[in-house]
Amino acid sequence: MTEVAPPPATIRKIPRLIRERRWWLLPLALWGLLVALSLQLQVTRIGEQSVQVALEGARNMFRMVMLTRNWNASHGGVYVPVTPRTPPNLYLEHPRRDVTTTDGVALTMINPAYMTRLIGSMSAEDGGVSFHLTSLRPIQPANGADPWETRSLEAFERGVRETTAIEAGPDGPLLRYMAPLQVQESCMGCHAKQGYKVGDIRGGLSVSQHYGPIEVASRDAIRQSALAHGAAFVVVLAVGWGLLELLRRRWFELACKIAELEEAHGQLLQSEKMAAVGVLAAGVAHEINNPVGFVGSNLGTLKTYSEELVALLEACRAGRATEADFVAADFDYLKGDLAALIGESRDGLERVRKIVADLKDFARVDQAEWQEADLNAGIECTLNVVWNELKYKAEVVRAYDPSLPRVPCLPAQINQVVMNLLVNAAQAIAEHGVITLRTGHDAGWAWIEVEDSGSGMPPEVLKHIFDPFYTTKPVGKGTGLGLSISYDIVRKHGGRIEVASTLGQGSRFRVWLPVRINSRGE
Repeated sequence: MTEVAPPPATIRKIPRLIRERRWWLLPLALWGLLVALSLQLQVTRIGEQSVQVALEGARNMFRMVMLTRNWNASHGGVYVPVTPRTPPNLYLEHPRRDVTTTDGVALTMINPAYMTRLIGSMSAEDGGVSFHLTSLRPIQPANGADPWETRSLEAFERGVRETTAIEAGPDGPLLRYMAPLQVQESCMGCHAKQGYKVGDIRGGLSVSQHYGPIEVASRDAIRQSALAHGAAFVVVLAVGWGLLELLRRRWFELACKIAELEEAHGQLLQSEKMAAVGVLAAGVAHEINNPVGFVGSNLGTLKTYSEELVALLEACRAGRATEADFVAADFDYLKGDLAALIGESRDGLERVRKIVADLKDFARVDQAEWQEADLNAGIECTLNVVWNELKYKAEVVRAYDPSLPRVPCLPAQINQVVMNLLVNAAQAIAEHGVITLRTGHDAGWAWIEVEDSGSGMPPEVLKHIFDPFYTTKPVGKGTGLGLSISYDIVRKHGGRIEVASTLGQGSRFRVWLPVRINSRGE
């Protein structure tokens, strides 16, 4: 699809994040960072969960061994046949350690410690979990503690309830778990002579299992999580980029429509102004015709005077002129009246020049440059243009603020607002009234106020006066766009219009404009 480019001035109003694709890398980079952080957290959680599952398995094995030991201790030990795998325990001092059955079978006692050692050996041979019964003061040398077990046993004496670690083993890393063994009443038969009391920590049972299978399971889970995160990143990247492209295209289309609307609004503004100037044309022509009329009359009189003066000068050059000739030509009167005629003509022509200049300034709606304008001067310019509409309907009272600051604006558009308010004020007066023009400023704002003593407006009319095409005038007397366009002009200047009206007493419009504004009217 071909992308329609709006005008450069309109493009600059589109946010840079939408206008320039390179800025899209910022949210995409942020999304990538979030995905990476999520993956990192997931990897950490998978590792922790795998270790916790393995540790819980080790705890369960510890509990099973403890149950077995407790059962053995509660029965005072168990007897098994003497075999190479179950020889008599030389470190067990018990009067009935070895017995022989009536049929001659040799039996030896298996106490809890010996049974634990036998179970641990079988488990280690099977390649699974291994158990090691150990103590800081072992009776059996094989039950001596390795360095990690020694640190754990010392920690148990300080009140630690269990220890865990991952350590290097001969066949790979090992997950190790150890918990203390407390002296119970059933243990005193063997351990009382070592000085233990019920409740003492006499040693611990360590559980060791290969960590390799746990790592393999963790890697599989991490791989699946990485694939899921990668897929999510790619999908969101593709969808997000597509949505941004769609948004960009829609924004450019909207910018084109806005440019068209602004152009149409400008044309409407020009049309409304030209319509207003057309309505005022007859009055302006009358204002021009008056001075032009008496200037023309003065020129006729000056023609007659010049003919008489030329004849008198010719007589003087020929030497025929006498005092009687000067008296007959009424020379003294001509001399005084000539100056008066020229002065009146100059005043009339100056009046015409001013009306034409004001009309020219008033009609310049295509002026795009913002200026620091004198609002008082602009009001006077507008008054000269609409004067013929006002002078027969109202007395105009001026109450300007002499210290009014210059206001950044489009002067021709503000003049149009003033003209619309003045014409509406004159049309609201039935016979003859008063129109008061005021200006002032307050805390960064300048204001223009137009107040009339006309008929006023009821509330139901007042709430619609700024609606386009709304008018209470007869057909052909108004378009209903004057106040609507005025409202738009003031709003684009960053200002506002306040209205107060009382039925039968008149209306007051106050236009507020900011004294400081940027070059785009924002």
